[in-house]
Amino acid sequence: AAAASAASADVRAAKRPRLADGVTAVSAGGGEWAAVISRLQPAIVALKVTSVRSFEEDPASTKLGTGFVVDSARGLILTNRHITGIGPVRATATFDRHEELEVEVLYRDPVHDFGFFRYDPTRLRLTRCAEIGLDPAGLKVGAEVRVIGNDAGEKLQILSGTIARVDRNVPEFCTVYNDENTFYAGAGAGTSGGSSGSPVLNEDGQAIALNA
Repeated sequence: AAAASAASADVRAAKRPRLADGVTAVSAGGGEWAAVISRLQPAIVALKVTSVRSFEEDPASTKLGTGFVVDSARGLILTNRHITGIGPVRATATFDRHEELEVEVLYRDPVHDFGFFRYDPTRLRLTRCAEIGLDPAGLKVGAEVRVIGNDAGEKLQILSGTIARVDRNVPEFCTVYNDENTFYAGAGAGTSGGSSGSPVLNEDGQAIALNA
């Protein structure tokens, strides 16, 4: 009976729609973009990170963000350092088909606003393995991009934009961890809370930048 129940649960889970099944040429801004996004969406995750206690400048709180898999074999997720936090955290990543896994902080850069979470890829049962390659050389003025992630707390928001400048001034974070050695770019994509850590994708499906 237990085995039958488990099998039934697997069938029900398998029938749950993929989060990218609703991606259309209209929502993606073109048929080629729709194909790219549908292929890479399993690599994009919604992050929920809880700082369990105050640590330095981080208060005890829960924040939402985005990350994307850059190494599916080792289970590496790239995101912003201000999403990983700087103290002890408990974090989960929601993958495709609504699969939720615990993740652990692997690395927080001491200067730049990026960090890595790690998950166990053997625990994914329904989500197809996918990863997004990095192409910082592709960051050029005029490049058409899509920023995809947990924007405004919504899983899989697709925001279109164009790289407007690649010499933006360093943002004022009011923190000791100012990112003065990072190249910032500007794009009119209209991102908001939750989109931190989203990949900025070009038409080849490469991440040319990390949304901050």
